[in-house]
Amino acid sequence: MTIPLTPMIRIISCSVVLCCLALVPSFATDGYFVQGFGAVNSSLGGTATAGNDQDLIGSIYKNPANAVLFPGGTASVAFGDIIPSAKIDSSVAAVHMSDSSKSTVSGVPYLSLMASWQSADTRTTWFVGAVSEAGLSFHAASSTTNPVFFMQSGAAGNPFGGLFGGFGDVRSTLYVVRFPIGLAKSGPDRWSWGISIAPSVGRNLFTPAAFAAPGFGANLHPVYAAVQQVDMEWGFGAQAGLRCQVDKDLSVGVSLSSPTWFNKYQWSITDPNGASRNIIFKMNRPLTGQVGINYTLSDATHLLADLGYMGYGSTDGFAHSGFNADGSMKGLGWKDAYTFELGIQHALTPSIMVRAGYNYCSDPIPSEMTFYNVGSPLHIAHHLSGGFSVAMGPGARLDFSYTHGFAHSQSSSWYNTTGAVPGTNLTSTIEGDEVALGVTWKF
Repeated sequence: MTIPLTPMIRIISCSVVLCCLALVPSFATDGYFVQGFGAVNSSLGGTATAGNDQDLIGSIYKNPANAVLFPGGTASVAFGDIIPSAKIDSSVAAVHMSDSSKSTVSGVPYLSLMASWQSADTRTTWFVGAVSEAGLSFHAASSTTNPVFFMQSGAAGNPFGGLFGGFGDVRSTLYVVRFPIGLAKSGPDRWSWGISIAPSVGRNLFTPAAFAAPGFGANLHPVYAAVQQVDMEWGFGAQAGLRCQVDKDLSVGVSLSSPTWFNKYQWSITDPNGASRNIIFKMNRPLTGQVGINYTLSDATHLLADLGYMGYGSTDGFAHSGFNADGSMKGLGWKDAYTFELGIQHALTPSIMVRAGYNYCSDPIPSEMTFYNVGSPLHIAHHLSGGFSVAMGPGARLDFSYTHGFAHSQSSSWYNTTGAVPGTNLTSTIEGDEVALGVTWKF
């Protein structure tokens, strides 16, 4: 079998260039992952594992076997903006301090694209993409009234002489783009299969660097160093999937994606005493699996549903909790999570398609881990979405979606190396909206 290298090289080059230009923070909604992948997929609550011939980006991202649904050459690009709202309330009875802070992040744009084309053997379809799959963006400035953002205990000028301190200015930026490259093949019966390699690029910054041993500042009390620069690292994973057209009305799909094993993120920092050192943090993408259906209610209406699994509990960076002996945090303390996604798609006319969706994600952050995730409040559970597509001419259409993530709160005590600190509380509340606009066309 001959691989058509020329179109592949062109599309890969364009994908890499465009997504490197768009490497700005995203705000995840299904834990680490965004709620949907492209405008069509987002409007359906993220469901696509059984395939949807109107949803190029989401169908192939969720299950590579779905590429056989797109004959000839098809491409899609989607631009979106997530508008998060995150608030952190904290209190410490011992210092009579209590207040709220809101994240200053008000909008986080993203870009995703996908292209597929058939080889000379029409049973084989190749694809390549660049999908903004995960991330977060959070910033809360240092505060004199909200204790969790109060200056650190070892910071110069701390009025408590090192007896009390918070984290100070907290900023987190994580953005992951996945580059699926693979093929799908339809069998002589109702089955198709697909595989892809999935190199990814991650862009990461967490400050203060609580994942590394602190240095020592005023009064010889510890200070987590400030990280000033974003680090970008490559990772690698793979995915495989199956799809079965059970009958003319029902299709089912299943897919499994390996973890993405990233190089260790690393930064150069300067401790309060002026000494420089390098610190590292290991954070991988978790293993994921999906199973889904696409059922034809009528010629104009399709019902889609997915169940998903995300293995955070065994993934570097997310697993483990508490503090090491040197004062560094062991991890974010996440547990495995599950998603349920439901979508309905209806053709009003031959040129207008409307959609609605619901997405539920079990909270990957246990309540008692809220303190460890002050800079990564990724615990939205319920989302509603809607959207439409309008044909713009032969082989081209415009796609639009809107999603609302409903407010969700959780609380815990503060923790130190000896355990929970009495008389302390931290409550995290998040919600958000997302809009996406896409274009899909034949080539």
